[in-house]
Amino acid sequence: MTTVDDGLDLEQVADLLRHRYQQTLEQIATQTAETRDLRQAAHQDTGDMADAGSLISDTAQHDIVTAALSEQAGRLASALQRLQDGSFGTCGRCAQQIPLARLEIMPWATHCVTCQQHAEKLR
Repeated sequence: MTTVDDGLDLEQVADLLRHRYQQTLEQIATQTAETRDLRQAAHQDTGDMADAGSLISDTAQHDIVTAALSEQAGRLASALQRLQDGSFGTCGRCAQQIPLARLEIMPWATHCVTCQQHAEKLR
């Protein structure tokens, strides 16, 4: 059994990440289909401006959710890649081990808390 930080079972993490990745892809597919349906409905002239406005608003919200899900899928895919190449659990900035507690909460984390806080201050 391979572990990071003397306690995190990487096989369990890989299973969790694969499961979350698959769920996220399914959610993206659902959102994409719903957005397509909303766009089609918005192009049909119902004569009701309130309905048209609501459809446009709903479409925009679906676009935002889909973008967030796509970003999440990318983070999950990246974490799976780091598991494969052996860099999972290592901070991308200081090269120290990311604490177990952080990886348990955010298995896609690429930085330790200190380096993440530093990066956020620079934004």
